[in-house]
Amino acid sequence: MATTKKVLLAGEKGFALVAAIIACLILLAVGMLVIGLSTKDLRSSSSTVGGNKSLAAVESGTHRLVQDFNPDSTTWTAANNYTTNCAATTPAYVWRAIADGVDANTQYAVCAPAKSGLPPVRMAGFALGGGDEGGWGMMRYNTRVVGKNDSYHSSVGVDIGIGYGPVPIK
Repeated sequence: MATTKKVLLAGEKGFALVAAIIACLILLAVGMLVIGLSTKDLRSSSSTVGGNKSLAAVESGTHRLVQDFNPDSTTWTAANNYTTNCAATTPAYVWRAIADGVDANTQYAVCAPAKSGLPPVRMAGFALGGGDEGGWGMMRYNTRVVGKNDSYHSSVGVDIGIGYGPVPIK
């Protein structure tokens, strides 16, 4: 009977174990890469959704501002839902929910308007007389509307200019 001897080379001992460990490490690295990319994608999507919800709140606040605007500066108080300290480093906003909103975590705040300091804008068709003196125009006011969404920890602020008129120009 003939017997065959296996001759092992000195460098081949444990090679399969090393190859399996290297393959596992490569698969682990690929898995971590995929998880990292998907996590970044989720964060990016979440930021976009939060920004859009905050912007929708700003739009709702802008509509409410235009609807309720009164040029009498004595009405621009917290009792009338205006934030009076918007110039502060951390303003204490008066938050309001969106009317008939489906997301209670999305709110807006309107800063108290201020006269812009610019002259009134002349309105076509409202001139009295033929000269540049007199007539009717729109007063300019500046304010800021801020929207936030607490679910996504996002906020957006938009500076807005309002024209109110016709008012007589002197």
